Amino acid sequence: MTYYRNFSDKELFGLLIKGNESAFSEMYHRYKEALYFHANRSLHDHDEARDMVQEVFASLWAKREALHVPDSVDAYLYGAIRNRILNYIAHQKVVDRYIGSIDTFLNFTTDTTDHTIRHKDLENLLLREIERLPKKMKVVFEMSRKQGMTYKQIADELNISDQSVKKQMQRAIKLLRIKIKLNLFLSLFW
Repeated sequence: MTYYRNFSDKELFGLLIKGNESAFSEMYHRYKEALYFHANRSLHDHDEARDMVQEVFASLWAKREALHVPDSVDAYLYGAIRNRILNYIAHQKVVDRYIGSIDTFLNFTTDTTDHTIRHKDLENLLLREIERLPKKMKVVFEMSRKQGMTYKQIADELNISDQSVKKQMQRAIKLLRIKIKLNLFLSLFW
């Protein structure tokens, strides 16, 4: 039986490239905590940090045959987690802009009769689609948008994590956006 604990990082990486699952497992156990700590320190989100570590190692295993042994395995792994963190932050900025645009849209009103009617129709459509959201998602969405509660307040009220609230809101907004676009598109043909 081979004990991989005594192998260097470069030796483990070389074996991992060849498909050695035990070497991969040893590398994972060596680095998972340090990478998690690094990701969590940047994101302040335990679940997302844990997911990122899993994604880094899943990607490493999936792409192993195309890899070469790096000069510094730890620098390679830290670079991989850093890139995931940067991609996540960039994605969050897009989501935040989108949420802002939805809020602007929901608060936008005009005085013309035609626009008022279309606005009312769209508002009714939005309310109908909110009613069709899954129960938990609907509760979170309404607490945020109708009651003006923060994610932290909602999390405390529902006894769930802030991240769960955030993910429920992201999913709700994504679903509503798709359904509203589909309804508007279909209305052009009726």
